[in-house]
Amino acid sequence: MQDANRVLTRPFYERDTATVACDLLGAKIVREIDSQRLVGVISEVEAYYGQGDSASHASKRRTVRNAVMFGRGGVAYIYFVYGMHYMF
Repeated sequence: MQDANRVLTRPFYERDTATVACDLLGAKIVREIDSQRLVGVISEVEAYYGQGDSASHASKRRTVRNAVMFGRGGVAYIYFVYGMHYMF
């Protein structure tokens, strides 16, 4: 079990994709804006293996939208789906 107050650093994300996904379940995302603290708990994850995974947005080619998926681990990929939801 991860320390509840631990800040996740790059090495955490540079492991096997499925392992990282499992370890993110229950983790908190914390953001402070002005004097307001916003906290979300990760309750669902999906794991994709990049260009070799046909379900991944990175499977066909690099685009402006998915370029972050071709870089180092630990960077968020956020996209808009079905014209109504942002996926993180």
